[in-house]
Amino acid sequence: MGALFSTFGINASLLLIQAVNFGVTLLVLTYFLYKPLLKAISARKEKVAQGVADAEAAGRSKAEIEASRSTILSAAEKEAEGVVGRAVEEGKGERAAIVKSAQERSETLLADARAQAEEAKRRALADSEKDIARMAVLAAEKILKQS
Repeated sequence: MGALFSTFGINASLLLIQAVNFGVTLLVLTYFLYKPLLKAISARKEKVAQGVADAEAAGRSKAEIEASRSTILSAAEKEAEGVVGRAVEEGKGERAAIVKSAQERSETLLADARAQAEEAKRRALADSEKDIARMAVLAAEKILKQS
């Protein structure tokens, strides 16, 4: 083999030293560069996978929140409609009570006014009867004085 190496001009000891040098360089680069680079790539992959998982979880959470929001809004709308309906019913009841009270008061006032009118009419009739009786007496006196 030595003849083959010398034919091509290859120095066997130099080739062996270069092979050892290449092996040492390969080991050093593997230990200091290749393994840390693989670790960094692996960590980055995990970080990206975690980010994707977080984004998916956030999307699901957002969908759940939207569903909950719409449910809460519809419940609030129903409750508001109920409150408005009760308020309208209470308003109608209050209106009816006020109208009834006003009618009772007007009937009471009307009855009082009628009673006062009757009393005034009775007094007027009594006064007019007194006046008629007095005038009749005066007329009789006059007639008697003339006769």
